[in-house]
Amino acid sequence: MSIGLAGLLLVLGTQQTASASPSDLRFMTQARAAGLSDRQAIALQNKVDDYLVKLRGRGTQISPNQIDLSGAVLNVSVPGERSPRQLVPAAAPEYQATVCKDWSSTWSPVPYGWFCAYEYQWGSGDSIGMYACDNYFIPFYSTGSWQNNQTTGTVPRLYYTSLDWSDMPAAFSMQGYHMNWSRVNSITNCR
Repeated sequence: MSIGLAGLLLVLGTQQTASASPSDLRFMTQARAAGLSDRQAIALQNKVDDYLVKLRGRGTQISPNQIDLSGAVLNVSVPGERSPRQLVPAAAPEYQATVCKDWSSTWSPVPYGWFCAYEYQWGSGDSIGMYACDNYFIPFYSTGSWQNNQTTGTVPRLYYTSLDWSDMPAAFSMQGYHMNWSRVNSITNCR
């Protein structure tokens, strides 16, 4: 066992009350191989674990910073970084962490057929890239943004925590700021 992994296990034993699962250790080892420090790997796994709790069984971790939502992927940024990046090779094209681009400095649309919800304004923070038509829980409690580049005319629907709903603008459309995710329970990305 390398010194780095031994240090990671020692830090895990002292920072977490529950023992890490074998999959947590596998993902943290992958994060370390991608160049993250022990502290960054632990912080990233804690962030992913927090999302898994919020998702209540609606997602499965597939890489150090990605959660498969069956038709969408939640891309998690390394703590301290502005947006997600690909830490390990994607198992499938839809698992590219950079599909939902950070468009704060140079804007370009997300790929055709995608709806992306961003934790923060101007396409920054964690993101959910939706590529299949379904209803997806939104685990963000922030002021964010979104971009809809699905088939022209496709209308997403927001479902609010108040049990109300509203339709969003049809594709192609976007909102770069002031999207209040704390009011949103889920999105059906197409109707």
